[in-house]
Amino acid sequence: MKVRLAILIFLGLLAGCAKEPFEPNPTPVLQSPQPAAMRDTFARVLPNRFTSDDTIIIQAPFHDDLAVLGVLRVDRPAGTFELVALNHMGIKLFDLRGDRKDVSVVFVLPPLEGLKDILLSIARDIRHMYVDLIPASGADETIHSKDVKFSQDTPDGTIIYKFGGDPSILLEKRLVGFFGTIWRVRYFRYTSETGGLYPRGIVMDNSRYHYRIIVKNRDVEIKP
Repeated sequence: MKVRLAILIFLGLLAGCAKEPFEPNPTPVLQSPQPAAMRDTFARVLPNRFTSDDTIIIQAPFHDDLAVLGVLRVDRPAGTFELVALNHMGIKLFDLRGDRKDVSVVFVLPPLEGLKDILLSIARDIRHMYVDLIPASGADETIHSKDVKFSQDTPDGTIIYKFGGDPSILLEKRLVGFFGTIWRVRYFRYTSETGGLYPRGIVMDNSRYHYRIIVKNRDVEIKP
């Protein structure tokens, strides 16, 4: 409870009113959707390894936004990531790393040393955003007129993946617990890059700690 309160207070001091930063993805009516084919087609165009250059904005209700420059390296098959955050003067603020089992704060600027619990929460959100974006082959399928949802149980709750569009893309990934949504990620502005499709905009809403992370991609290098 003390950690949660510290996160709420910190983000309340740093961030601003949440609003929709991107236009919605087009979601035409699906024609005879095949859930397994939609999932597999997207898996084939999803980059396995990349380095992205982003503006990362953290928001919480009724306060100013916190913006950092981020360099993110992701290896999806390995389930690993590293995020280095800089201020606008190029000074390194923190370095977060993680895999499917754990996350860590590798470096934090001395004035921010007391905020490691908050940074660990953000690191877990980064992992949710970029790792394990394909539902398991045994996930339950629900077909709607404009999207298909896959759901699978985990120790933390039920993860739901929403696919739609033409061609099919991952629109949303969220974790639902006993009391509702714990976190939700939405993906916007997919572009076709050498090496696969990449979302230029991402929004993560953390309902447990009541903050939002917005990722505005500036550049991406997709690796073989």
